[in-house]
Amino acid sequence: MAGFSTRNVNHLLLLASLLASGCAEPYARDDGDRRLQAALEGAIQRELAVQASGAPLQTTPTLDSQVETTLAARRTELDGIGPTLARGGEPLDLGEDLLGQPQEQFFITLRAALESAITHNLLGQNARLAQGISETRIVEAEAAFDAVFFSDFEFTRLQQPEVVPRIELAPGFARDISPSVRNVKRWEVETGLRSLLTSGGSVEVSTSVGYDDIADSDGITYQPDPAWNSAISLGITQPLLRGFGTEVALSQVRLARNAARSSTEDVREQLLAVVANVEAAYWQLVLARQRLSAAEWLLEVGVEIRDVLAKRRDIDTTAANYADAVATVERRRGDLIVAQRDIRFSSDALKVIMNDPRLPVGEEILIAPADWMTDEPMRYNLGEAIAVSIDRSPSVRRALLLIDDASIGIDVADNGRLPQLDLAGQMRWNGLEGGLGSSYDNLVEGGLVDYLLGVQFSQAIGNQAAEAVYRRSRLERSAAVVAYQRAIQQTVLQVKNALRDVRTSSLLIGQTRALRLAQAENLRALRVTQKTMAQLTPEFLALKFQRQDGLATARVREVQALVEYNTAIARLFQSMGIGLQMNRIELQIDSGTIPLESAVSSMVRNPST
Repeated sequence: MAGFSTRNVNHLLLLASLLASGCAEPYARDDGDRRLQAALEGAIQRELAVQASGAPLQTTPTLDSQVETTLAARRTELDGIGPTLARGGEPLDLGEDLLGQPQEQFFITLRAALESAITHNLLGQNARLAQGISETRIVEAEAAFDAVFFSDFEFTRLQQPEVVPRIELAPGFARDISPSVRNVKRWEVETGLRSLLTSGGSVEVSTSVGYDDIADSDGITYQPDPAWNSAISLGITQPLLRGFGTEVALSQVRLARNAARSSTEDVREQLLAVVANVEAAYWQLVLARQRLSAAEWLLEVGVEIRDVLAKRRDIDTTAANYADAVATVERRRGDLIVAQRDIRFSSDALKVIMNDPRLPVGEEILIAPADWMTDEPMRYNLGEAIAVSIDRSPSVRRALLLIDDASIGIDVADNGRLPQLDLAGQMRWNGLEGGLGSSYDNLVEGGLVDYLLGVQFSQAIGNQAAEAVYRRSRLERSAAVVAYQRAIQQTVLQVKNALRDVRTSSLLIGQTRALRLAQAENLRALRVTQKTMAQLTPEFLALKFQRQDGLATARVREVQALVEYNTAIARLFQSMGIGLQMNRIELQIDSGTIPLESAVSSMVRNPST
């Protein structure tokens, strides 16, 4: 039996606000956040009220037809009257293809069609690419905290006149204590690492080496000459108010991760649609082939009547009778041609969705279905169907991610209202000697250390811009909550409409079967009457043609009801977000396999469907 059984879902989705694939819980800091959490849970509980009331397990209804009961004794005979079922694996005469060759047909199962579409469908591939792009943005955001290696080299050549201090050694005798022209050649290399901190600050450690060659002048010399100066420095800056904390520093990383999760839901939503569209197109191809089977049968029985009348034209058949039969045959021949064309349309539509490289749209090979529909009743529970759809719906999950994005924006905007108060500190160990190695020795032993400690403060008077950004962020989160509630409503509406389609099409299967049996009985009775008639009157011929048309139409409607039932089930699983696992398809994403919740572990679809 196709469908799913009742499970205990009273506690399912009580924490649905956290189902956005592990996003952080941002709703428990103030009264506004608690009201937000209550709104999220309330939106779910309103829709799950039917489950709390103990909604019973239901089975799709079947029509208890009095016609079938009455005609049960002749059921086998009646099933043999009229067009044959165009079941899978049975080739049909499709005439010539566009190349003027006999039409070639390639039979394929529904499972194979689904696998091809999941692998090759262009829209699905585009969604996967978008998901991969989002994954790279996570790496990009996280890379902001990678340590950065830097190395700077500078060469300086100075020839600058300077104010010269002078010392008087004796009355009337003075001497300059520094040269009047500063003549220096300097090479300096600085190498180190710098990195942003998740606390909002930054840290830098570096070492520098300088070489100074100062030209002697006016008898003044320098010691050491040349001089090697070395230094090791450690610096850190840290916001203490605005910009402080991981919530602000990692906000872009969190947003990037949410965007990747949203892209994953886009992939799943696209593939859910692909699965449902493949099933719909596959069964539409079955229906098109059934219409062709009906058209072939109508033409065949119409030709039989026309040929009988042709033989009796000199006995009891009028010219009007024969002309009417000829016109009916030609009309049916035209219907046959149209039915052959429609099969080609349906085949190419399925090819486009599958995008199978073995079956390009440009080739004239037609896809032929090898499977047949199921008419087994489906068991369901309305409350569970709603609960699972809220849990698994890509649109609901994306709406939760948007709420989390808005909450991250509130965190950042709230922090942005604080004054700027930044702390900066630096320590520098210095060394100077005539050689490179000795300068580093002097750096350790000399104890020459520079210290720098600073605080920067600023605050906008009135702080209107920051307050406006904060208010906007809260309004954006409120809008995201409304969008979440609407997403739940739309999901529930889609599930209920899909269930109604399943129930209605289930009833139509029995109704159209009864209609087809009644039409077959009409034609059988007419054939019995024909054996006792002395001549074929125009009225009798018109009635016979009419009942043939009615039987063929009833057969097509019966198959159409089966098609609509199976398509409705596929659309139901799509709206519930479980179309992939119901077809035993495991979604693989570059970042790993998306796990399937245990809430649907018991839902096993009949393999025949």
